[in-house]
Amino acid sequence: MAACLRVSRRPPASLRRGGANLHGPSSDLPIVASVCAVALGACGADKITAPPPPIPTPVELDWSAIPGTSGATACQPTISASMSGPVGSQLTWMGMGFHVEEGSYDQDFDQAFTQRFWAGDGLIAGQSTSSNSAGFGPGMVHITYRFTYTLTTDSPRLHTDSVSTLCQ
Repeated sequence: MAACLRVSRRPPASLRRGGANLHGPSSDLPIVASVCAVALGACGADKITAPPPPIPTPVELDWSAIPGTSGATACQPTISASMSGPVGSQLTWMGMGFHVEEGSYDQDFDQAFTQRFWAGDGLIAGQSTSSNSAGFGPGMVHITYRFTYTLTTDSPRLHTDSVSTLCQ
């Protein structure tokens, strides 16, 4: 319920002659009534609207690669992915590939291999995962990982992202 403020056109007491009220109480009534009518009219049920529509939130993936140190046997980088987006959005791994600059090695792998690499079928919004289950030869190795996946927010579109690292 709206509360109306009393609006007075009376001058302050210091300006009144002899403290007498030059304006009668009935002179305030039209102003008070007008203010209340405007306030109540602005709060009418037909003036209330629904909340604004939600702003679409895109799915975002953050990738990182921490290079492993190349020992006498192999280099094993740690690859991490984290997903943010609307509640209920989900990523499903579809495939992956490795590209190694040294030796021009380039190989694609299927969905089953990718799910073994990540030890899971995919991610949901708010989740993250990491893996270091791929080893490469000793020495300086520049590796690019490619990942393909689908998202429930725009299925069946296939997405591809890549992340690179250097083992030394």
